[in-house]
Amino acid sequence: MDELKQRLNSIFADGYHNLLLMEETKRKYSSASFSFRDRTAIDFLVKNPEGRPVSDVADYLKISRPSTTTLIKKLEKNGLVTKVPDPYNNRSTIVKVTRKGRQYFRYQSQYREDMVKIVVAGMSDEEKEVIYEGFRRLNQFFIASINESEEKHK
Repeated sequence: MDELKQRLNSIFADGYHNLLLMEETKRKYSSASFSFRDRTAIDFLVKNPEGRPVSDVADYLKISRPSTTTLIKKLEKNGLVTKVPDPYNNRSTIVKVTRKGRQYFRYQSQYREDMVKIVVAGMSDEEKEVIYEGFRRLNQFFIASINESEEKHK
């Protein structure tokens, strides 16, 4: 492996490790810490202000309905979402993000924006496009890996 590939491999490993440490540190020192999955659910619901059935949240997160119900209960307990009966299906519940949930989403959006500012500070437009393309390809790799795993386990 050439030197650049070794450096990239190392930075990916370190980055993943640091993400896990950040997650654990937030949980350790916060009374209401939220996982990446919790934040992803909030992001999904903010983009669907009319609310979504629990089953749609589960499908989006690619987790079981019981796991989604547990996640929703946690978010509801913390005031970030609310559940209401589905007016079209008596057996279904609609999950909506609350005002507090939208505020939390704005905080998380600002956090991500701050990360982007740090990463691209001092870069030329060409360098920004290169890093964007690299992250886009990395995201495609993750999606392909997810799809491959799902296909193997069908």
